[in-house]
Amino acid sequence: LGSWPSSGSRARVGQRAMPQTFGTGEHAGTGTPQGGVPYSPGHSYTGQQSTPSSASGQLRGGQQPLSPQGGPDGHRSPKHGQQEDQMPLINEPALRKYNLYHRIFLRQHSETFADHAEFAAGAALCVTLMAMPFIMPPGYFERVDRLQAKGYFSRSTVLMFLFIVDHTLGQTMSNAISGLTGALLSVLNAALMHGVIPGGISESTPWFVSFAVSAHCVLFVWLVLWLNFGMNARIFCLSTFAFHWMEFMNPAVTDCVGTQLCSLKVGELVSVAIACGVALLCNILPTPSLAVWKARTKARETTQCLVKVWMDAAASLCGSSRADYRQEQMVADLKKMKTALETLDGYMLHSYYEFGLIRSVRNIREFLSRLKRTLNESTDRLLCTWNTCFGAAHDEMMARLWPQVRDVIVDASKLLMHCTEIACGGKVLDHDEVPLRETAKRTREAVARLTASFKELKASKGIDGVTEELLDEHQIVFQVCAFGRITADLAEEFMAGRNTRPLPAAEVPTSIFERTVLADRNHLSFVVRSFAIMLLAFVAGFCGHSKTMLTYDAGTAAAAALMLRNAIGSSGPRNFGRLRGAVIGTIFGHVVFSMAGWCSWWGYLTSGLAIFSWVATSMFNHADPSDVTGGMAFGHSSAGASAGLLSAYFASNGIMEQCTTEVFTVNDVMGKSYFMIINSLAAVFLVFAVDTVLAPETAAHLATNAYSSALKVITEVVSDLLNPTVLEIRPHSGELAIRMRKAGLLGCQAEAEPRLWRNPWRGLLFGDAMISAKNMRVTLSGMEHSSVEGGRLGGGKADKMRAFAKLQSFAHVRKVVVEMLEHVEDLLDSALSQETGEVMHALGNPQLRRDFNGEFAAAVKGFVAEVNRMPEISQERGPVNSLELDMAAQVSMILCCTWALVAEASQLQRCLLERAH
Repeated sequence: LGSWPSSGSRARVGQRAMPQTFGTGEHAGTGTPQGGVPYSPGHSYTGQQSTPSSASGQLRGGQQPLSPQGGPDGHRSPKHGQQEDQMPLINEPALRKYNLYHRIFLRQHSETFADHAEFAAGAALCVTLMAMPFIMPPGYFERVDRLQAKGYFSRSTVLMFLFIVDHTLGQTMSNAISGLTGALLSVLNAALMHGVIPGGISESTPWFVSFAVSAHCVLFVWLVLWLNFGMNARIFCLSTFAFHWMEFMNPAVTDCVGTQLCSLKVGELVSVAIACGVALLCNILPTPSLAVWKARTKARETTQCLVKVWMDAAASLCGSSRADYRQEQMVADLKKMKTALETLDGYMLHSYYEFGLIRSVRNIREFLSRLKRTLNESTDRLLCTWNTCFGAAHDEMMARLWPQVRDVIVDASKLLMHCTEIACGGKVLDHDEVPLRETAKRTREAVARLTASFKELKASKGIDGVTEELLDEHQIVFQVCAFGRITADLAEEFMAGRNTRPLPAAEVPTSIFERTVLADRNHLSFVVRSFAIMLLAFVAGFCGHSKTMLTYDAGTAAAAALMLRNAIGSSGPRNFGRLRGAVIGTIFGHVVFSMAGWCSWWGYLTSGLAIFSWVATSMFNHADPSDVTGGMAFGHSSAGASAGLLSAYFASNGIMEQCTTEVFTVNDVMGKSYFMIINSLAAVFLVFAVDTVLAPETAAHLATNAYSSALKVITEVVSDLLNPTVLEIRPHSGELAIRMRKAGLLGCQAEAEPRLWRNPWRGLLFGDAMISAKNMRVTLSGMEHSSVEGGRLGGGKADKMRAFAKLQSFAHVRKVVVEMLEHVEDLLDSALSQETGEVMHALGNPQLRRDFNGEFAAAVKGFVAEVNRMPEISQERGPVNSLELDMAAQVSMILCCTWALVAEASQLQRCLLERAH
């Protein structure tokens, strides 16, 4: 909670209530809730005079249940003497019963922890079972021995499994397809090279032939990195091709031995296929883990939270006394809803790989994709209602509108819950159509009644047109009407899709030739750096060094391929983590083998337990929410191997040695692990060096640039929305959410990176700026939906919006808002990018002396006076079906949103001045 700047005639409060849930920091202040009525945790939400609630939560003395405004609620009476605000809108789901298997992973305490723990344990169990034939002597597993003899099953099969297995079947299928593609590319290219030059390079081969072969290989590496392949395809292809290339260039190799291919063989491909099959079984047993199931669960969870928060928010906004527990419930529900919406995108995309071409699965994805759009818009509109403050007439006016507001929210919520169940099923059944149509009709009628009641109430008070005193009341009713309308639109679109009109297609994976990806600046930066790393690694392995590094050794290049990672931010801490994972995993594997690698039952048991526990722990730590490129939602594309995955990889490789009866010394152990450690160190050193030279920007610079670009987009969109000559409006909420998530991840990395001679990172100021930017994004979303014809994006700017935007006074409003946003953008860019000097250079900005709040208040006064003289407002008397079509409401909505933007910018400027010293 916070207060509005005390300039102009409006003293606004309550700006910081809900948006605080979407960030951290000290940006939000403390104060009184909306309406200026303080609340305390021990008071119940029953009337104008808050009274302490009893332990049971019932009204004292058998009083009649009250509405949120304090009077008897004659519209819908509570059952069995319950308080109205304690009545659930929908029935709470039954408590889930957890069996012994669930309790092993502590699912009764945390679903997220249980999901990660179950995945890690399943992956570790599969690795242990596949590793036992290599630990135990031949003869125990005859069928596996035959597969090994044919080259179909090897230690690389176990290690590739670690890169393929993932949390859901769809994600694993995506990784498997990517890995098979990479292995096939490597095998085909090696077969092509041996087909052109049988036997490879020899001492008698002319130099220009060797040069041509090298040029071909260099081009192949560039294409694999540049084309839009999955990260597993790049890792599998380059790590195996490194051995093919080195052996092809080695004159000492005259026969086809080892991993070299003189003709196309299927052994390497079968090995990858076996790893993919085991990974898929790991996701199916003991219970399937499907992305489409998780997407449906997240959709239900989000809808459940959304309708609950809408009712709580409406009761709070329509009531004269605020309940503290309502605020806390809304904070918790919004956090839960935010997490569910972020993960829904990833599950939706990966469900494509779970038989996404089958019609039933495709329908579920399309229905859920359409539902997600409604959920996002409803969430933004809900948060936009909190850009409000209340005047003296608010309590009385909203109290009289509460029955109609509640009707809209109840009917719209029931309709949204019904639509969610239909979306999860993927089709509208025969018995769904009639209740769906009736509920949609009832919702639209409730919206019309609310609109009529609001206009009648304004007329009874002698208020006509636009007035500053009722701007926020217009916005509240406007957004409630919009919530009812968009849920009715969703239901009608579902029914139309059942008969004639299909729903929009859900998101599908992009092509390897996707131009937007191939020309993206971040992608090209990754390609150039990775290309340089791989070439240097190939040169190091080709030349060798004394006896410490062998010549024609592909180990360094293979290790470098494993460490490819397409992630944003500073590479220093990430590379240190991967170095620790590789080295510690290597040493742990060989030490365990030297101590427990005996051909006895306790040696087998100890080795199995060691590999299970280490892999389980490492794979649990592998689940990192920042492993996504460009700030995309979780699951869009794997960024590459993390420290946990590398630790599991190298430890498993070290333990998977056949047991022995020979006594090992320290020199024997180090002799086995020496070259693996040297190759890992050389690869990490190359990654460090290339990242330092080709990616000199620090995480702080990247975070500042990412935030400035997001703020620049907000400024440009606001300018276009308020410009009458710009007719096209497209949604920017999703784009801004991605940019802000990227900026947030970079800000966290900037906190951890060493600053050396630079000033400490202004983390508190950046946290304040992130909260303000997220609040502005929500406000901007409300402006975009309010500015289009009928509230539906894609219909162009509304005629009424264009009419009042042409007024001279509105041009002054637009000018002040845009200049205020540009001023804050320059101010923050200067403050965050300054790395030396004790005094903040931004304090010398002459715009700090400008009274933007006073200018904006004066501009609004002039605009309100001029807009009320427009015939469209002064002569607007007829009934409308929704307040969204009322011009006075549209004007009020735009003014509220612009006022909120100026307030957020002013608050951010004050925070900057507070952090300046």
